[in-house]
Amino acid sequence: MAASTKSLSSLLAQATIDDHDEVLKATNATLKKSKGDLDAQHIKAVALLHLDRYEDALEVFESAQELQEKARFEYAYALYKTGNAAKAVEVAAAAGPDTGRGMKHMLAQAVCTGRQRKHAHS
Repeated sequence: MAASTKSLSSLLAQATIDDHDEVLKATNATLKKSKGDLDAQHIKAVALLHLDRYEDALEVFESAQELQEKARFEYAYALYKTGNAAKAVEVAAAAGPDTGRGMKHMLAQAVCTGRQRKHAHS
């Protein structure tokens, strides 16, 4: 596992913003050897989000409860982008009041989206 994580880390150190497909390939290879590698799962989910593959990212989160807690922002964002604004709000709110700017921004979008959907169905 250490060697896999090291090679993944080496790839990430060399990666640019356009290398998400390569990062995804590397994380898949790492996870093939070590399915429980939480760091690799997290990196995979982030790569999928960057590739606009929100459903796939959500599957990664839903297969690993510990990852949902470790990467609340990314999990909430995946929920929001797949149309589950209510659950995204729940996850973001559970992160507490000291969340970063990104979480607060995503929370505001999810709340707004949830209200719009509620009014549309009224």
